[in-house]
Amino acid sequence: MINLTPKQEAYFKALTVSLEHDTGKSLASWIDLVRDECPETTRQGRAAWLKAHHGLSQTRIRQILNEFLPPDAGWTNPEALRTALWKTPASVALLTAFESLITHLPDVVPTQRKGYSAFSRDYQFAALKPIKGGVRIGLALPVESDSRLMPAHREKWSERLQSSLIVTSTAAILQLKPLVDRAHKNS
Repeated sequence: MINLTPKQEAYFKALTVSLEHDTGKSLASWIDLVRDECPETTRQGRAAWLKAHHGLSQTRIRQILNEFLPPDAGWTNPEALRTALWKTPASVALLTAFESLITHLPDVVPTQRKGYSAFSRDYQFAALKPIKGGVRIGLALPVESDSRLMPAHREKWSERLQSSLIVTSTAAILQLKPLVDRAHKNS
């Protein structure tokens, strides 16, 4: 099952409602159209066809195609994504240490992505991804809020995670509690 925050659930519901309002066709009708009329067989070809023949935006196209043909089973199997990402005992220990750090925080929604593990409240406040020798942690905090932080501009996680740091030990993760608490509060 996919873990979504209430705001994320509301966003996806609003997308479906606005699709029908803006185009005059329900999501089910768009799926039928792609299945019955689109001559393309690849995801990319179908996307190009929807854009060229129906003028849909990338967001709308992604919404229709994700419902028509989910991109992969990973979204519905977060445990498999987690196992594939966190392969070494050392990286699992770092992730587990971070998860123990946030157990006291209310309303945390963990979400597993292909390339990182995300943690949200209303919005994403932290993400972790394994790197050689440690873990990169992204936080929803300005870089200036702590001397250990550096910009997170090259990461694929939420743009709300403005800062990051590299950690190589569980002891170092446990020292991040005040930063993680502030990032959670800001979300």
